[in-house]
Amino acid sequence: MRRMATLALLFIISQFCALADNPPITPYWAFGHIVWEDSINTSAGARQLVNGYLEHDIPVDGIIIDSPWSTSYNDFNWDLQRYPDHKKMLEEFMQKDVRVILWATACIDSTSKDVPVRFNKLFNMARKNGYTVNGGKTSEWWKGVGQHVDFTNPKAKKWWTKQMDKVFVKGVYGWKADEGVRYFGDIVQTSIGGLTNEEFRKYYYDAMYDQAQARSKESIVLARPFSHQGNGTHASIAKMNMGWCGDFAGDWEGLSHQITNIYESAQRGYAATATEIGGFWQSKANAQQFIRYSQFGAMTACMVNGGMNGAFTNHLPWWHGAEADSIYRYFVTLHKELAPYMFSTVVDAHLHGGSLLKNTSTAQESHQIGNDIFVKAITTEDSRVSFTLPSDGEWMDFFDRKTYAPGQTVTKTYSLDRYPIFIRKGAIIPVSISTNTTTAHGASLRGMKTFLIYPNGQSQRTFHLPVDNGTDYWDCTVHVDESKKIIWYEGERAANFCFIIKLPWGERHLFTNNPSAQFHF
Repeated sequence: MRRMATLALLFIISQFCALADNPPITPYWAFGHIVWEDSINTSAGARQLVNGYLEHDIPVDGIIIDSPWSTSYNDFNWDLQRYPDHKKMLEEFMQKDVRVILWATACIDSTSKDVPVRFNKLFNMARKNGYTVNGGKTSEWWKGVGQHVDFTNPKAKKWWTKQMDKVFVKGVYGWKADEGVRYFGDIVQTSIGGLTNEEFRKYYYDAMYDQAQARSKESIVLARPFSHQGNGTHASIAKMNMGWCGDFAGDWEGLSHQITNIYESAQRGYAATATEIGGFWQSKANAQQFIRYSQFGAMTACMVNGGMNGAFTNHLPWWHGAEADSIYRYFVTLHKELAPYMFSTVVDAHLHGGSLLKNTSTAQESHQIGNDIFVKAITTEDSRVSFTLPSDGEWMDFFDRKTYAPGQTVTKTYSLDRYPIFIRKGAIIPVSISTNTTTAHGASLRGMKTFLIYPNGQSQRTFHLPVDNGTDYWDCTVHVDESKKIIWYEGERAANFCFIIKLPWGERHLFTNNPSAQFHF
């Protein structure tokens, strides 16, 4: 008995250790559409941006308030010239179900750029108490000259958390954690000795994550997983719930460059990484580049659209005309409809390791979302692509329902409103549909638990479905027997369900509020 108890304890410990190294669960709301601008940087600009999308029937889940929003870098005091009514702005965004994410670094400046207070009053306190790296020595970074907080020092971390708490109020859901630490030397001197810059970055990102999570389980920190900026990994896998790989150009080269960063992050075990739609700086995306950027982004964890390369021009879909506006609306909506599937896949990664994006191929610029959705990026002007589908299973084109053999090579030219998306036959995909944007009868599915069924013999899938907008979930299993034309459900909760049977000639909708019973399709 004692030996059995010891073995059981060892198993529990091993499971806990494995889980501790796995990625966290990303809040459900974050599998959405986040906008931001880095041009006007005012409350009026933020309202203009959000309202513009909503007026074009494009949903917005969050907005990044980028720098400069504070009086000094980083004193966590709102600049009342730029944001005189920031409290009212937060309330307005909450009413629209739009969550605010604030930009920050951990640099405390003696001389800042483009802010009203150039000398941060926290500077002397941090140096006096030994709260910064390199013995308080200053370094120049892109926003000024300053010190960097030493997050290996528990007292410094506690002190810095109190500073962040000043603005982490209701309506604020996290940080866009930019990094200035790479300007503080290849070796950073800390309270625990010299660390490589890459080693020290994890302490910074971990501290930002810990502060946000302690305030709200629905918070995210847009942190860098693998990034070409800094040449390596940044955040800890176990404390990064939404990745952002850095700054990219808006042209074809920028899109391909971002794809390599996102794929490298997935291969290293980061679960959820966003796409920076249209890049952030340098080249501005034209209409075609913008659309292809958007379509790729829709097939990753989060669509983040904004930047300094045309925040109120090239980044706005309607700026490119009615066609771009319509296509962008479609793919933002499709992305949000796939959120339950993406959320469930990330919960799996949290429990067992892995990533939302699987089977990534930099050479082919293709990936799978979970096990059952395959995507090929389009990164050239002629829109003609040639790619090989995965060898395990038949695949159905998402748009025209044409079936392809395992490992088949596809060569095709795609119109702007179409994209290489394929569903594995036998797949069961949980979705959340509430509008008619992607399907004629979508509005009738509002509030229902909906599954897309792609029959292929006998199949079953277990899902972790979100309880609300946070990280809580409940489990269910859906079974399909194609030969008997039967579907049945096992789960922890009852609800109103719709099963959409996808067939080569069309689709059928089956509604039930008693899913535990077997029924025919």
